[in-house]
Amino acid sequence: MEIRRLHVLLADDDEDDYLITRDLLEAVGSFEVELDWASNYALAVEAIERNQHDVYLVDYRFGEADGIDLVRHASALGCKAPMILLTGYDAWETDIQAMRAGAADYLVKGQLEPKILERSLRYALERKRAEEALKAYAADIALKNRELAEAVRVAREATELKSQFLANVSHEIRTPMNGVLGMTGLLLETELSEEQRDYAQTAFFSAEALLVIIDGILDLSKIEAGKLELVNIDFEPARVLEEIVRLLSVRARDKGLRVQFTICEEARTMLRGDAARLRQVLLNLIGNAIKFTERGMVSVEVCVARRSSRATTFLFQIQDTGIGIGEDAIPHLFKPFVQENGSITRAYGGTGLGLAISKQLVELMGGQIGVVSERGRGSRFWFTAQFESTEVEDRTSEFVFRES
Repeated sequence: MEIRRLHVLLADDDEDDYLITRDLLEAVGSFEVELDWASNYALAVEAIERNQHDVYLVDYRFGEADGIDLVRHASALGCKAPMILLTGYDAWETDIQAMRAGAADYLVKGQLEPKILERSLRYALERKRAEEALKAYAADIALKNRELAEAVRVAREATELKSQFLANVSHEIRTPMNGVLGMTGLLLETELSEEQRDYAQTAFFSAEALLVIIDGILDLSKIEAGKLELVNIDFEPARVLEEIVRLLSVRARDKGLRVQFTICEEARTMLRGDAARLRQVLLNLIGNAIKFTERGMVSVEVCVARRSSRATTFLFQIQDTGIGIGEDAIPHLFKPFVQENGSITRAYGGTGLGLAISKQLVELMGGQIGVVSERGRGSRFWFTAQFESTEVEDRTSEFVFRES
């Protein structure tokens, strides 16, 4: 058994108690004890201030003083050594007072024997070590939290600077790019040879594609900076779908794909929300479905998920019979600049921004987005979006498209 040397102070005004305590400590087998005696309150305070002892044994009735007051005074002085209160009678109220004052243990003199005293010393020392370890751990956690908070602050500043830079650059690029599109469009309206028209159309389509990428980067930078806000207007969701159908149906027919839309009656009423951002999400998801499907069909279904007097939440589902997505790629699909693999990028193009931006826009519209897919068997993308009820008179939608 390991023998530990202890330097103990007994604060007690009774010499007989000192002699009894000394004999008890000598009988403690696992500690080699050096005992000092403070026979009055002032001597005890002086000894505590010197801070040279491992343990303090304090009498509850210390002359005219109170041992609990000495324990409190020691705590106020920053004493780290454990203090054990000794009393001549057993009273749970005194025990509670001692613990609240900061004592490590409470012992009744008439019940003292070497084993009890040894156990109390060991408990007091272990408790003190645990408290010191806990304080050190808390200090370390506090330091790490401060370091983490500083790292978060630096990261936010860097993100804001990056977003501002991207916004500025995107804006500067968009201005001349619109000029390129405008001039190329005018050029296509002039008399050109077949070869010249082919070159001009290639330049026009390339500029359009680049502008889409720039708009995506600008949207992403706004989202990261927390500066993208929805613009709520009164609109009819069915009319938004009609626009997208007219825009994308030609591309689908050129690939020989069948396109089917199923729209609930509630989508034909006037609601309040950001029609442009809904259009952006639908264009991205339906456009992807057409892009990644070589044969078969693409279907779009819109139904009510929840409805109240104040708002309606729609569920949009876009299903295709295309190439599908590998299971390992799905968890990363809505992260910026992520595509399933390099061969997909080479074969189909794209930056991997569309789904990331769609996710953020859907969440701004109070919804969620997800996908169910299997490699080679197609995909089903879904999202929800909430729109407020409006007092604007409903209009009958002219949406009649069902299938192409």
